[in-house]
Amino acid sequence: MSSKIAITGAYGSGKTALSLALSHLTGIPRTQGTPMREPIGGEGHSVHNWTDGEVLQLTVNRYAERLLGEQACATGFISDGSVLHEWVYAKLRLVVGSYPGTAQDLRRRYRNEVTRAYEDVADHIGRLAARHAKRTYQHFVHLPIEFGLAEDNPPVNEAFRSLSDELMLPALHESGIPVHTVTGPLAERLEKVVALTGLTPVMDTEEAIRAAHS
Repeated sequence: MSSKIAITGAYGSGKTALSLALSHLTGIPRTQGTPMREPIGGEGHSVHNWTDGEVLQLTVNRYAERLLGEQACATGFISDGSVLHEWVYAKLRLVVGSYPGTAQDLRRRYRNEVTRAYEDVADHIGRLAARHAKRTYQHFVHLPIEFGLAEDNPPVNEAFRSLSDELMLPALHESGIPVHTVTGPLAERLEKVVALTGLTPVMDTEEAIRAAHS
């Protein structure tokens, strides 16, 4: 029986560490979307200087790459993120930017006509992502924000992370797919995921963590 599991959560919530260790623990291949990169035709400008059009271009490109990665794992996969992440990032980036001053509810944010137009495009991409999620994933494993940002110059701030969860969680539940919120240290998270999803370990938990870090 195939297992198609998406690990979700805001930036810096531990998706990569969990998906790597879970892949080793279960023997199920891991897949991911490539990191947000320079727009096609760009000149090496900072992520913070991307135009709205470039944000959407990268969103579509990463969405396509993620689909191809999942399709290459026909018998099952552990996904670092999900297709819904591309929509969440684009929508938030277009409306509030990478470093919003507050975590004020997204519905109360001011949009000018141009922002509304770009946001509408992002939401149509989001509908495609939601349809794919319903047809593909069997479980969402969601990692809430438990740890602060560790990088010196992260691409988003804490308010952006908070808004990400506020936007992501309702979308996960609306899919009708089981959503499991998992907390704690990595070993504890792995044990919880196995218990909640019925996955079968092929090695010891600590061995899987060491393998993920090697």
